[in-house]
Amino acid sequence: MRPLLVATLLLCPLGASAQEHHQLHHAYYQNWVNKQDKGCCNNQDCGELRAENERTNGDRVEVRIDGEWCPVQPFHYLKKGNAPDWSTSHVCVQKYATTANASACQRLLCYQPKPGT
Repeated sequence: MRPLLVATLLLCPLGASAQEHHQLHHAYYQNWVNKQDKGCCNNQDCGELRAENERTNGDRVEVRIDGEWCPVQPFHYLKKGNAPDWSTSHVCVQKYATTANASACQRLLCYQPKPGT
């Protein structure tokens, strides 16, 4: 019983997620593809990114996922799709880790910056 509980806790995300507005903008997110030609959306992964969860660190952009600052890699940017709301950045983050030792940063799928940033 304890190993199951530990595994469940490790796979569950901690803290706020970026997917708060997914249902509102699902029609946009469902067509998103990143620069690795991978789809970004599985009906719960995408949402608006609050300003306090995004920063520039030197010459790179970072987003905060479950309290961890994660670098946005070139392949995270959209190859296909548009943001539903240009007043904020948007991200797609897997809700749950695929392995017990996966970092929060490994769950980042796609990123669309706010225009002008």
